[in-house]
Amino acid sequence: MTPSAAEAATRLATAALRHRRATLAQRLMDLAPAAVEAVDWDALDRAPDWLALPDAAFLILQARLGALLHLPAMRLWIDGPRLVAARALLGEAVFGDLLLQPESAMPFGLTPLARIESAAQVGPRLRAAGVAVLLAALPQGALRDAVCRALAPVEPARMTPELAETLIVRARALGQGA
Repeated sequence: MTPSAAEAATRLATAALRHRRATLAQRLMDLAPAAVEAVDWDALDRAPDWLALPDAAFLILQARLGALLHLPAMRLWIDGPRLVAARALLGEAVFGDLLLQPESAMPFGLTPLARIESAAQVGPRLRAAGVAVLLAALPQGALRDAVCRALAPVEPARMTPELAETLIVRARALGQGA
């Protein structure tokens, strides 16, 4: 007897859920093993999808978010090394889209940002600012506590989870039109 399409779909969904849970649990255990004890399976099920991104994509998202926050300062850069570093980190399409973002739509001044004074600081400072936004997007609870410990010493940005989520959506959309 062959399983019905509904049974097959249920099995696939269950396997995908288990894989997502395992990916999230592994990321937290790798980054902050002591912080995982308070996180249960339900918390992992409610975790945002960005937390389960592969490492490279997770770092890219962090950099894009940081670039959105640093945009006013980046627009004033005239030195080649910082601009080259930002283009290399973000990619040409994302960098171009970033510069087209209207400043009036950006929530500036909500979180303290470290100045980026050299090309070597571009990646680390953009990613740190992005992590602050990601942390702000998480609701209070055991998962947020664990992720905050995992991504320390960065602290959540001073913004509502809704605003942080809006920035995450915008960061993910950068470069999509190219």
